[in-house]
Amino acid sequence: MTAKLHQIFQNHNGKISDKWTLYIREFEDLFEEIRDKEINLFEIGVQNGGSLEIWAKYFTKANKIIGCDINKVCENLIFSDPRISVIIGDANSDRVEEQLSRSVSGLDIIIDDGSHNSSDIINSFSRYLKYVNYEGLYIIEDLHTSYWESYEGGLHNPFSAVAFFKRLV
Repeated sequence: MTAKLHQIFQNHNGKISDKWTLYIREFEDLFEEIRDKEINLFEIGVQNGGSLEIWAKYFTKANKIIGCDINKVCENLIFSDPRISVIIGDANSDRVEEQLSRSVSGLDIIIDDGSHNSSDIINSFSRYLKYVNYEGLYIIEDLHTSYWESYEGGLHNPFSAVAFFKRLV
């Protein structure tokens, strides 16, 4: 029997992942139909690299699992799975986008778990949505920070990430 995502997450003993358990349960529902497909995944903000290892265990047929982090310490992350790679730099820079576009022609999943600042969320979405394949998923974690002033948000801030997505809808 194939392990569920929450089981893989709970039993993971590699690099640390600090994903919220409630996200893991939602991801499990979102990803169930594509779990056994040859996907390409891009995650903005990988911190310790644990989530990349978990994605590799869950998506056993994935072609590429690419992370991006602005923290140069992530250059030291070493993965035994050759499908996993990390781009070091600001996800909203032309250099990072060029590196990503040389690695994959399309993405099935993008997970933004980066700075959580509204401007970064909006810029990343605007920059990378064009890479999402038909029926692909663009997921933004911790969008509640749009309501926090310390993350360029606020309840009535017209420039918050939530306000941006409300306007799109």
